[in-house]
Amino acid sequence: MTQPDLFTPAEQAAVPGVSDADIATFSSLLVDRSNWVTRREACAALNWDERKLRSVAQALGGKVIRCQLGFKLTLACTRDDVPAMQQAANAAGSQGRIHLAYEHEILKHIHSLIG
Repeated sequence: MTQPDLFTPAEQAAVPGVSDADIATFSSLLVDRSNWVTRREACAALNWDERKLRSVAQALGGKVIRCQLGFKLTLACTRDDVPAMQQAANAAGSQGRIHLAYEHEILKHIHSLIG
């Protein structure tokens, strides 16, 4: 009998149009650079447009920090990166609240239409 691993990595978010190869390519770039990579640098290095870059970063979820400084692998972050990480977390939380409020408004209207 074995005990399940409590720290198994979470599944990657399924994002339409993002392949495992895309994720591996972007991850490799971040490993190679080992520091913050700006959106412009990443797009140029990978020959991707910003939309694809954002989608691939989204698919990586919490494995990559996305903030005003650019992108960096979460596991490569140090104490010096905590302010940028906090900014990324705050921005994600704010967007989440905005989306939930939008959902609530639509559902209220649906309810008013069908009772």
